[in-house]
Amino acid sequence: MVAFLAPVLAACGLPAVTHGLEYLGPKYGITQRKVLRAAGVPVDLSPAEAAKALENEEIGWAYVDQRACAPKLYALLDLRKRMIKRSVLTTVETLVQPLRARGRTSTLSGYVHKAYPPIYAELARFRGFDNALIVRGVEGGVIPSLQQEAKLFLVENGAQETEHVLQPAQAGIEQDSRAVPLPADLPAGGDGKSGFDVDAAAAAAAEAGMAALQGKTGSARDCLVYSASICLHRLGKRASLAEAAETVREILDSGAALARLEAARG
Repeated sequence: MVAFLAPVLAACGLPAVTHGLEYLGPKYGITQRKVLRAAGVPVDLSPAEAAKALENEEIGWAYVDQRACAPKLYALLDLRKRMIKRSVLTTVETLVQPLRARGRTSTLSGYVHKAYPPIYAELARFRGFDNALIVRGVEGGVIPSLQQEAKLFLVENGAQETEHVLQPAQAGIEQDSRAVPLPADLPAGGDGKSGFDVDAAAAAAAEAGMAALQGKTGSARDCLVYSASICLHRLGKRASLAEAAETVREILDSGAALARLEAARG
């Protein structure tokens, strides 16, 4: 659901830019680019075009592909494919800055392994981010489990990171699954790299995300509520996670986030 987080944040008053690739090994899974393209969102904006989208009061968010914002890094994709194993680039590329705000710029990153938060925090400080939210998310993403507690490492104003505990219940979330489950009827993958058809899975994710933006309840909505409320709370926009979650739910129910996505479609 991370592909739909940026329009939600924009509707909450936090202009957001997200970035990624068409595919990346060794897992070759669902990417934001694939999901947003399936949802009809332009995925080949230049950084300049993305900046205009963020400045547009009706949009306020954008996706920028690595090919456009970091072409030299993108040129290593074939080499990374042949390396098979995860490389250090997988860690550092999350700190790419397609755009930088005139004022304050914050970053949201995910991790799985315990050794990573101090590394991400140091990289964020090195890159000049004012704030960094480093979340233990499902599969290393930026959305924590909907079922159990997770950790958040927070860098504020470039200072040493602090550790915080997140509980889904703090955001009013009770779910039977830790994330949005894959549809049971997905066709099998034909490339030998994944157990399912990735493009079909991306289309299903786009459908679930659009439904959440249209106000449908369920795990997809809860993923967006949880991740967005963490941002609102820890960036000082709301006093508590519960208050932030209520704001996000109101935004989703009002259709404001959906309007941001539809405006981005052009």
